[in-house]
Amino acid sequence: MEPLPAEALTDALRHAAEAVLEGPSADRGLGDTEDVLTRIVQVAVAHVPGADGAGITQTDQAVRSRAPSSWWVAELDAAQAELGEGPCVDAGHREEPSHIEVIDLARETRWSRWTPRARAHGVRSMLSHTMGPPDAPVGALNLYALRADAFDPAGRVIAEVFALQAAIALYGASRAEGLGIALDSRDEIGQAKGILMERHGVDDQRAFRMLVEASQHANLKLRDVAAWLLEERGRR
Repeated sequence: MEPLPAEALTDALRHAAEAVLEGPSADRGLGDTEDVLTRIVQVAVAHVPGADGAGITQTDQAVRSRAPSSWWVAELDAAQAELGEGPCVDAGHREEPSHIEVIDLARETRWSRWTPRARAHGVRSMLSHTMGPPDAPVGALNLYALRADAFDPAGRVIAEVFALQAAIALYGASRAEGLGIALDSRDEIGQAKGILMERHGVDDQRAFRMLVEASQHANLKLRDVAAWLLEERGRR
């Protein structure tokens, strides 16, 4: 018996969590984001009824393909980036979570330049879901099917689950990258304080005030003053 939509959704949620928590990069932290995205895409293809291929496109600056499940998905994503049109482009630029569905490319009138390329690869229908929430990285999870009208209501809900999971993975990676920059800056500031403490015979608090005063006087960020001091010591 076919699973009920609720059962299918529960199953999708479980596998989506596994894609992030038990994927290839689980033991290496968030550094290998591409591994996590690849796992999410693989599991999405396996669990969204009707899907024959999938990929993720980021559209925050330029359209960029991430973790395509096959060579032809990569080509169709690249074609949308090249032409500036297609379901991925439209879905990825929406501010609120939503989806764009192509029922049958044989009758599709949107995206007049991209549609013939998709049809040439045998694609008949498609589902692109934005990777909400609004403050997450801009983009979409894209599901390709080789038959028309491939995605039913349950499939659309399951696709939304994996789109959200992809957004969480990308958001986590961007936050981790920002945290790494912050920690690097803190380390540089600590080293700069040590230089001033040794050079001028002052305590930690006085060394920090010296950095702040130099930052204000030079109209530079504190971390830039610290980086300059480290470079200056290196030149010596």
